[in-house]
This record gives sequence, structure tokens and C-alpha cells, in this order.
Amino acid sequence: MLMEYVYISGDALGSEPTLPYLSPELRGEKLLVGANFASAGVGILNDTGIQFINIIRMFRQLQYFQEYQTRLAELVGNDEAQRIVSDGLVLITVGGNDFVNNYFLIPFSARSRQFLLPDYVTYLISEYKKILMRLHDLGARRVLVTGTGPLGCVPAERAMRSPNGECAPELQQAASLFNPQLVQMINGLNSEYGANIFIAANTQLQTSDFITNPGAYGFTTSKIACCGQGPYNGIGLCTAFSNLCSNRDEYVFWDPFHPSERANGIIVNNIVSGSTNYVSPMNLSTLLALNSDTRT
Repeated sequence: MLMEYVYISGDALGSEPTLPYLSPELRGEKLLVGANFASAGVGILNDTGIQFINIIRMFRQLQYFQEYQTRLAELVGNDEAQRIVSDGLVLITVGGNDFVNNYFLIPFSARSRQFLLPDYVTYLISEYKKILMRLHDLGARRVLVTGTGPLGCVPAERAMRSPNGECAPELQQAASLFNPQLVQMINGLNSEYGANIFIAANTQLQTSDFITNPGAYGFTTSKIACCGQGPYNGIGLCTAFSNLCSNRDEYVFWDPFHPSERANGIIVNNIVSGSTNYVSPMNLSTLLALNSDTRT
């Protein structure tokens, strides 16, 4: 079950992809596979992504998660539905948009006038904690939480904020403040619950490895997106009229914001079986191997 964007391939988990929760095909036996509650552009805060229309904000995604469980119980009974949810995997990625599409969206944004950046990060973490606690209240016992990537190094931010193509320092500072506090908050929650319910994936470190030394991973560039336009192919969206590279596997970034499929695959492998440098307090394989009796 996904709440907000994360790429975990079916091959990595050995399961078929989940359908969007609002898909008319999500019924009957398909409910047993899980559901995708994700919505592009949302953030931890309700005012993140106000420029987008009809996005499903986090509070509504959590309502859908609860509604999904009711539908599941109607299919298999309450006890079995609770077991399925407890043994299932919730994947949640949220936070980056709270910087890109909120705090730094425009000069002197409402949130940047309200908070200095360190205080804003502290506020985001406190609000994120409420979301994770609500997931626990709804029965989730295996939750993978990914941090933000190196926000200032995506082609879009290089194109918009850096005259010489370097990583945008203010976005980098935001990620550097947010990710360690996220791990600290997750460790604190696990201590409160007395079990390793949540695991934190350090996607900033993983993607930074590609950006610092793309050749070591078989990439030719980490500055230019495969699909886009303008400097570094970092302007606008990937459309039929965009510049398109001849071999996407050579690029760290597919479009102005998102890693390529191959880069995502390496990130996933680190999440599944990597060291605690990349995922803490354990990797996903270890989490999934834990017996449900060890989780509260």
C-alpha cells in the first residue's frame, strides 16, 4: 500500500503492482493485493501544492486507507482484514514538495515569511509524525519512509536557480536539515511503540552518490535530464515536444525532477538489501522477514 510516491518494482517485492485506490478495477480479489493512494504534488502540509487542482491531500489519503480496510473486511472478514493490513507494507514518500512547491515556490512565500528554514523543517517533522502515528493507529505495522533526495541537484533546480549549473544551495540545505531529523523522529517512534514499525530510507545519500560520481554507476551525466527542454533539460515537463535522449539508462534523471528507471532500480536494491548507511534501522528484506508476533 502506497500513500505517496515511491518506486518499488514488482520484481523487488515479488508481488503484482497495486492499483490506484479510485480505480474501478480495484474490487474483489484485487483488494487483497493492496492499493495505491498516491497523488502527485501533495505534501505533509495541506497548503502544499495549492497551485494544483484536484490533488488528494494526505488527510484524504489516510481516510481512503481506512475506507479500504472496511472494503477489505467486507470481503474477508474483520480479523483477516486486520491481519492483511498488519502484514502488509506501507510505502510513504512525502516532504520534498513542501519545499519545492511551498517554501521555495516563489520568493517570499507565505511559509518562508512565517518560518526561518530550520524552524520550518522542525514544523514539517512534527506534522509528519502525526501522519505516521495515524498510520499506526490504522493498523500499519510495516512502514517504509523515504526521505527527500538532494533537492537542489535535480535538473529543474539547476536550470532555475544556478547560473553555472551547480546544485542550488538553499534546497540542498533544506534536504540536509530535513532528512536527519526524519530519521531521528522515526527512531523515536519505534522506541515509543517498542518495535521497529518504521524504517527510514536515506534516498538523499543514495542519489547523491550518483550525482557526485555518476560514472561509478554507469551513468554519463547527473546534470542533464533525459527528457525535457531548456538548460539541462530542466524546464517544464516531459512531453512529446521535449528533447529526448537516445539512451535513458545513461542518465541519472529521467525528467527535470525524477530519477530514471535505472537509477530508481539501484535505489530500490539498496532499500531492499543495502546496509544501514542507506536504510535504518534495517533494510526492507530484514523488515519483511520479521514475524508479525514481534510487532505491536
